[in-house]
Amino acid sequence: MIEQGIRNTPLKLFSLLWLMSVLFLACSSTKHIKEGEHLLRSNTLKIKSDKTITNNGLFKDQLNILVAQKTNTYWSSLFPFKLWKFNLRYEKYTHTPNLELPKTIEKPILYDSLLQKKTALNFKNFLFNQGYFNAIVKDTVIFRKKKAFTTYYINTGLNNLIDKVFLDTDDSSIALGLNKLVVGIIQKEMGNTLFSKEKPYTKTLADEERSRIINQMQNNGYYKFSQENVSFELDTVNKEKFRNAENLFESAINFITLQKRQKKHSLNIKTSIRANNDTTVYQQYRIGKMLVFPDFIDRPIDFDSGMEIKEIEQVQYRFNKRYIREQILHRQIFMRPGDLYSRSNHELTINKLNELGVFQMVNVFFVEDTAHREQHLLDCYIILNPSKKSDATASLEIANATTYILGNSIGAVYRDKNFLKGANLFSISATGGLELGYDEKVGTYFTEHLKLQSTNIGVNSTLTLPKFLSPFKPKWMNNRNMPRTQFSIGVNVLDRIGQFRLSNISSSFSYNWRQTNTQTWNLSPAFANIVLPVIRPAFQSKLDSNEFLSNSYRRTFIEGENIAFTFSDQEKKQNRNYNYLRIGLEDAGIIMAGINALDKKFSNTQGFIFDQYLKLDLDARRYFNARHSILALRFLAGIGNPYGSSKTLPYIKQYFVGGPYSIRGWRPRTLGPVNILDTNNLSIDRTGDVKLEMSAEYRFDMIQLFSGTLNLNGALFADAGNTWLARQSENTPNGEFDISRLGHDIAMSIGAGLRVIVARFFTVRLDAAFPIKNPYLPAKSGWILNKVDLGNSNWRKDNIVLNVAIGMPF
Repeated sequence: MIEQGIRNTPLKLFSLLWLMSVLFLACSSTKHIKEGEHLLRSNTLKIKSDKTITNNGLFKDQLNILVAQKTNTYWSSLFPFKLWKFNLRYEKYTHTPNLELPKTIEKPILYDSLLQKKTALNFKNFLFNQGYFNAIVKDTVIFRKKKAFTTYYINTGLNNLIDKVFLDTDDSSIALGLNKLVVGIIQKEMGNTLFSKEKPYTKTLADEERSRIINQMQNNGYYKFSQENVSFELDTVNKEKFRNAENLFESAINFITLQKRQKKHSLNIKTSIRANNDTTVYQQYRIGKMLVFPDFIDRPIDFDSGMEIKEIEQVQYRFNKRYIREQILHRQIFMRPGDLYSRSNHELTINKLNELGVFQMVNVFFVEDTAHREQHLLDCYIILNPSKKSDATASLEIANATTYILGNSIGAVYRDKNFLKGANLFSISATGGLELGYDEKVGTYFTEHLKLQSTNIGVNSTLTLPKFLSPFKPKWMNNRNMPRTQFSIGVNVLDRIGQFRLSNISSSFSYNWRQTNTQTWNLSPAFANIVLPVIRPAFQSKLDSNEFLSNSYRRTFIEGENIAFTFSDQEKKQNRNYNYLRIGLEDAGIIMAGINALDKKFSNTQGFIFDQYLKLDLDARRYFNARHSILALRFLAGIGNPYGSSKTLPYIKQYFVGGPYSIRGWRPRTLGPVNILDTNNLSIDRTGDVKLEMSAEYRFDMIQLFSGTLNLNGALFADAGNTWLARQSENTPNGEFDISRLGHDIAMSIGAGLRVIVARFFTVRLDAAFPIKNPYLPAKSGWILNKVDLGNSNWRKDNIVLNVAIGMPF
């Protein structure tokens, strides 16, 4: 106990000194504040609602954005670092005229009562637009030692629920009767209205309904129909009216009086369609001529005699240089001369041309054909600016652990985004890595203690075509699904020094398409792997005594097919909470089993054994977004069931955990189906047929440098999981998955990380983690949280695992 106290004394002393320093610096933040002025220290929001607010965190963030006067930036809510830097050179910053301060320095923000009142008014207006017509907002301020602490008390009251929706259109005398078709279209679509019964009314919902009506009209050729032609009137159930949804304050007094007497507030909404004396609003427009400039040069659009002109279905393609084949572009353009104008097809064309990945800018615009005004034609111009044809990227991963001093992996990828002028994506990647061990018994100098434990190298290439390449085309498949056909081939070699060398030759072809904006499918009708192991004598003796290992490291041929479904609403939700789900199914051996049934000698040709298995994988994630932080949750599960002549999954298809993208308190392939820790097995990769993995990570903003070009963010995380065998094995007692032992078998680690984000594009990640639950220890002592000793250098050396990687873990 005495030794423990002595060891922890420096850490406690450092913490005390740090706290005293923060308090001193915080007090010095007001030393230049004049008498009668106050430094704005905090803005506190206290919200009370008579009903549960959906997504309360987002609701509070929206209110915080409306605060008219923000405080200075504080680290950990304690230390105003930017203000402190300002005070260090106060004389310079206050006496130099027209001096523009950098982003890392802030002047003291002084309390302003007018801005406080403006904030309260902002809250009131926001709540009114959210349907809280009777919201109460009170603001107060407390002054303490030249500091101001503002508090806003918000009582939302009840929201208003939608009851009935009515449609009101122009009479038949307007627009020479053209509105009859308009009314028919709108009435038909009213069944899809967003104004559902019992749904809370908000200004945002009204804006979305207006956009929906406009989109529907424009999709039917009404090019000039706009937001000025749609308005809403709100009525209470007893006809006390609001004249217009955009000016609700004007007649709110009577409604508020009624609201105080009711427990439930309902609204009737009248949707008004008006031409506003412009008869062209009710006129349908068709596409006239179409001109496409695939390699546009910044100059007036005009005919150039030097241009190469191609035409498909009356669509002209004008090239300065034939950068891409016109057939490729034509499949991504969803408008043709003579078609009714459609806003959906307009936007779809822009999206699909962008998704080709070969253009820096896509611009589609329309010009009314005034020479044939009576025909109501729109000439379409599609302007495309080519991007760089190719690019190259690099990746890096670094890790350490108790069983090796350094492990790293580097990679490089070259991409040709317009291969053979067909918007085909050709990529070739090369990866390599090694692991170095450390043995104090060997050599004298540090470099002599190092020994090479393993190497890996790989070369892989893929060719992706922007079309569905097949002898037949499913009826539901079209260019709107953005189908892709991909071919891949690669060679990867893993060499465990003194044990084995494993070569994997792989190939596949697959289809990828988007079913909706949130759902995608990937289907691989065929893939193949040839696994060629070279076993060294020392490792062979281990294989001879372990059936699982012997079946894993064998010469094998894998043939199969797989399918995967992915759901992601990140783009749809934008900055709100979003979800990700991927479910994959893979089978191998069906075709080979059929061939073998016809000719039993076939499977033994050249000593190959074909594998048979069925795999199911699940990857589920949930992201909770706040203004300056994200909580990310992930659950991974996988199960592989070998069948037929196979007793285990082949090595390259087995599951493993650990490393910078998995359980970060262990290095890759050091967790697995071994119940009791056996030092003789440390050098053997631990893999399994079943995997469970769970992760939680809290990501938060820290520092912005160079006007936001460089961002330093932090993270706190916890990871848990393990792998198991699908069947019992005499050589691995209790290595199979058993729900009754799940609590014991799960490994867990926690840690913290730093993310360096360059230009919001490139992320370098540094994570440090250590185990808090070790499944290889006896059940009663599996938890080792009480043994954590961050102040002990020997403990840190033996337990903390450092991971350096590119990109987020998930």
